[in-house]
Amino acid sequence: MSDYNDRARADIAEANPARVITPIMRKLVADAGVMEGRARPEARQRAEAARAEAVERMAELHEQLKERLEARGIGYHRAATAGEATATVRRLLGDARRVAKSKSMVGEEVGLTHALRESGIDVLETDIGEYIVDIEGRGPSHITAPALHLNRGRIKEMLERGGTTLPDDDPTRLSRFVRDIVGDFFADCDAGITGANAVIASSGRIVAIENEGNVSLGASHPKKHIVITGLEKVVPDEAAALAVLEVLAANATAQPLTSFSNVFADPAAGQERHVVFVDNGRSGIAADPRYRDVLRCIRCGACMNGCPIYRTAGGLSYGSPYMGPIGAVLSPLIWPDGRYADLPFASSLCGRCTEACPVGIPLHRMLLDLRADAVEAGEAGTRPEKLGWKAWATMFAGRQRGRIASTVARLGAGRGLHAASGELRAGTARGEENAAAFVPVQSIEPESAPQELEALFRHRAAALGVLVVDTVEPMEGDRLVDATGGIANTGSVVLTGENSSRRSLLGAQRIVVRLNREHIVRYPTDAGGLLGDGEALILTGASRTADIEKQIVRGIHGPEDLVVELT
Repeated sequence: MSDYNDRARADIAEANPARVITPIMRKLVADAGVMEGRARPEARQRAEAARAEAVERMAELHEQLKERLEARGIGYHRAATAGEATATVRRLLGDARRVAKSKSMVGEEVGLTHALRESGIDVLETDIGEYIVDIEGRGPSHITAPALHLNRGRIKEMLERGGTTLPDDDPTRLSRFVRDIVGDFFADCDAGITGANAVIASSGRIVAIENEGNVSLGASHPKKHIVITGLEKVVPDEAAALAVLEVLAANATAQPLTSFSNVFADPAAGQERHVVFVDNGRSGIAADPRYRDVLRCIRCGACMNGCPIYRTAGGLSYGSPYMGPIGAVLSPLIWPDGRYADLPFASSLCGRCTEACPVGIPLHRMLLDLRADAVEAGEAGTRPEKLGWKAWATMFAGRQRGRIASTVARLGAGRGLHAASGELRAGTARGEENAAAFVPVQSIEPESAPQELEALFRHRAAALGVLVVDTVEPMEGDRLVDATGGIANTGSVVLTGENSSRRSLLGAQRIVVRLNREHIVRYPTDAGGLLGDGEALILTGASRTADIEKQIVRGIHGPEDLVVELT
């Protein structure tokens, strides 16, 4: 058993996670609602249908994908267990000794970083949040914001352990300090390991989203690129992948799209690329009609952002790589040995998780089913509780006894429910009171946007800090590229082929994109025809991070300035 209650009590008493988490989550949920309101009206339905089809046809899609990957010269590998996954990655690395690893929840799940380090490999976590929690040694506390539980002062103290003295705890300074360490490591590393948000069966291309640019570096700079992801991440085609992207960033980080939506294809000359698909219980989950829909999950974190239990106790209290409502469902299924059998009980059953999920996973129902499973297996429920429920069953076994029991229940219901709700309100109030000490950045305001495509593109791009002009004056250090098209609703530009070369883009002082105004589409799901068949990149503003107290810092790996010239 994971003893969630003990850890939650200890974390609340020692760190009071609600003080930092509650105001951030409140703002994020509000902003995500605004961002989703700007999306295509049926965006959620499209994403849900895409993920449902992916789970339903998983075996068939993998057969197609294997052929397409091999045709591109990309290695296809499957690992049945966590141990097999780490052994496969270790074998593929060969004589590599310096490995740059990007954030990957499956990597966390199988313990990849620890396993590689034990074998003598120097692994650097290159995502700023993951770099910070790697120093702390307790793991991530949120799926999309690993260091959410740490305030800037604590982060400064940890970064100074290496002997560096930082003058203050400004999030920009701290973020760029980590960025420079990561950048130096990329200049001399043997391999890059990334995750994937989708792998496309029909084309054999790999989709990986990010904000900082470290995924782009990991996929383009080293001679070896290894992708590790879950078996369920295969999708039928580009339309399905774009449907997922359209709801993912809005719910995860309240962005229209992440700064970089990478579409990786054939390895560069002299480079190896491999994809390792991890099963680790997923086949069994797919075979169970009660729980198979949990494999739709796109790892956006929306379910935990609004969860009162997560907000109060934080993510580390779950004791699992997966936290919040999705962790409370997924952890007992991936590890069915009982170690996480109590996590489904870490829920108020308010249903916010199901309501928030952009791909329609009925998390509240699954939590109830898992509670029943745990009790039946003897992994949950005290003896007094079991006796109480047995007595309840006996009382309601006959019509007359049922009437008597109902009368007794009504007499005691008010007192019992009042006590329970009072306890919950007290906990929430404590969190709200303590949260007042933290002042978040300004929230996104609802807007009235133009509907004509070019005007909407200009409006959305400007909101991202992108300069949109009719004529640009070239400067030394510019990287000039031609866009295949633009996406009006997100202010994004679509780059393909050589124009999407990460090496030259990230090394530029300023990126200047020439965009034909006739090639602008309205929504990301309209952009399938713009992606070509090779390497592609949907660029949505400059690189950025918000890993330290969710404060946005622009210009991480890559230039801060992005200019679009409409032609």
